[in-house]
Amino acid sequence: MSILPSGSGALVFIAFEGQDADASEAASSLVKDLIEVWHLDDSEILDTDGFYEFRFSEPEIIRDEDGTASIAWPGIAVHRGRLGEQSITVIHGHEPGLKWREFLSLVLTHVGDDDAVILLGGLHAEVPHTRPLPVVANTEDAELASELGIDANGYEGPIGILGLLGVACRWRGVRAVNLWVGVPDYLAESPSPKAELALAKAVERYAGIEIDIHVLEEESRAWELGADELVSFNPRLAELVQALEKQNDSTELPEASGDAIAAEFERYLRKRGRDK
Repeated sequence: MSILPSGSGALVFIAFEGQDADASEAASSLVKDLIEVWHLDDSEILDTDGFYEFRFSEPEIIRDEDGTASIAWPGIAVHRGRLGEQSITVIHGHEPGLKWREFLSLVLTHVGDDDAVILLGGLHAEVPHTRPLPVVANTEDAELASELGIDANGYEGPIGILGLLGVACRWRGVRAVNLWVGVPDYLAESPSPKAELALAKAVERYAGIEIDIHVLEEESRAWELGADELVSFNPRLAELVQALEKQNDSTELPEASGDAIAAEFERYLRKRGRDK
């Protein structure tokens, strides 16, 4: 069963770059790849300057082959196109720091009532890089949760921008699913193709579409081999990975690892709320 019944509106993917929503760049890397492989050439840059505090979301200098500099300001872009008969929209950019209510309203102007939304995120968690990386799927819509065989979100506490968008979609009656991948926290500084691949497979499952990014399989294996080598030179890290493997392998229920990521996410959000 797909989140988007046949004959409905656009399939909308939303992901943000930032510490709160994009561990190891899993979500942002996936939507960037989707924009490329699906040739989503109808692009619009939104006017979002008022949503960023540049001390925390710094502009970047980019240089061309001649060394000439240009400035990339943090912001949000909307990319549109088609995958066969299916309309596709990707909303991607930097996580906002200011005026979240206005930001939500701006983003949702690009989501139609008949669209279906997939919110993509990554979370650093206590999972080993040597095992399949778990993906948590949930939704604010109890009926949709039953239809797709996923959890209805029952979390209470501090929340990030993706969670707010999920709630806002529910208020509007828009079908929306949250997909969060767990990434090894001991590899926090490393972009993870394996996490991106896990998200891509979850998208295929819940959206009923195929994502043809063959290079991800190869990059995922290379990432895992690199992580193996890193761990082999650090006895304490090797002990940690062995403990995580034992914890993972002793789990009897296949959904338990996803439950662990969901619990980890809730702990993270509550800590984030206390730290503000």
